[in-house]
Amino acid sequence: MEALRVSATDIDALRYYLNDEDGDLDTFLAQMRRQTPPTAAMLAGTAFHKALENCGEGSAARLEAEGHVFNIELEDELDLPPLRETKATRDYRVGNVLVTLVGKVDGIYGRRIDDHKLTSSYDPERFLSSYQWRIYLEVFEADMFRWNIFEGAEIANQERVWKVRSLHKLKMHRYPGMAADVERALAAFVDFADIHLPERFSEVAA
Repeated sequence: MEALRVSATDIDALRYYLNDEDGDLDTFLAQMRRQTPPTAAMLAGTAFHKALENCGEGSAARLEAEGHVFNIELEDELDLPPLRETKATRDYRVGNVLVTLVGKVDGIYGRRIDDHKLTSSYDPERFLSSYQWRIYLEVFEADMFRWNIFEGAEIANQERVWKVRSLHKLKMHRYPGMAADVERALAAFVDFADIHLPERFSEVAA
């Protein structure tokens, strides 16, 4: 039997590629193989996640991590769950492949999953159409997914210094048929990887 580890990011990346009429296969495969360097926006997002992971309770005017500074100018407290940066897995059988679906969440509060995003403009549809929230609800057996979407921008002439000006809390809930939707998306990734990413598979005892 073959084995394959798949993340929520993998699933969404494939879906976005397949829906992009201008998508280039070689570029996408390089991305999936971690052969492309992270963009400045990706580095800022990683730093912001690290800053929130280490943030205390209540309000915070300034956060720092990995060479980035984030000036927080929000009216409300950050409202961050105490349980943060947690990983879990769930196994599926797709044909003759044992697929381990991996999820790493930014926070958990009861049966609610929290995920933080830093963006320059708030576009809720981009988040709602993703499979990340469905996968995380399945892997962690939770009922509600909440994005904490921080809207901000890098301050002009101040490299890696950001002004975070607003926070949008976007929620989605478990629905009938969600598990089947996740399994179909997972099967589609297995089929694609079998052709284009064979190195992702490993052999395990049956």
